[in-house]
Amino acid sequence: MSVERRLIARELKLVAARPGDVLKPMWFLILVISMVPMALSPDSALLGEIGSAMIWVAVLLALLLNTDHLFRDDYTDGVLEQWLFFDRPLAWLVVIKLTTHWMLYVLPLILITPVAGLMLAISADVIWALLITLLTATPALTCFTGLGAALTLGTSRSGVLGVLVMMPLFVPVVILAAGVLIRAMDGADAVPLLALLGAFSVASACLMPLAVAAALKLNIGGSN
Repeated sequence: MSVERRLIARELKLVAARPGDVLKPMWFLILVISMVPMALSPDSALLGEIGSAMIWVAVLLALLLNTDHLFRDDYTDGVLEQWLFFDRPLAWLVVIKLTTHWMLYVLPLILITPVAGLMLAISADVIWALLITLLTATPALTCFTGLGAALTLGTSRSGVLGVLVMMPLFVPVVILAAGVLIRAMDGADAVPLLALLGAFSVASACLMPLAVAAALKLNIGGSN
């Protein structure tokens, strides 16, 4: 079995052993969205205006729930040390890890956002724009969370430190996504902003694995 298949098989086994890690962000999203009408107003017009932004913030917070153990299990089990001896670049192994994480944890979260949109009386066009922005932006967000998890690996309160590290990186993504949603609600052309968001996500997916690999190598080497 190739190294890539072994890594993917390990991720599938971890998900099968702890399915709650997949369901927890989804329940968090639905719980937060269900509380919005009670905290603000049950007026469907108001909820339709702010609903997409609320869902985006809830998804962003839900993504942070699994950040703490993105590399923690591999670190405690000694798997990360084995990565250094594989005949593969460490950055390539990070790409596989982050891609698998996105598919197993982030994609199911994105797929239930239409349900959250219907709960807040968001129009169909805006829901589609919300889905597209999430599919376009979450690869970059996953890379950023991976960098935060790698930089704080092995430290106490790594979840809090990781959030502090990642927050400045989230700002450009959130601004671009908000611009796309505002234009979608106004019926304006959102393609230029969406293209810029996609370019930012592609650049992050190309560069961040190198930074994550460097952080992992530093932490693994420092622990030996």
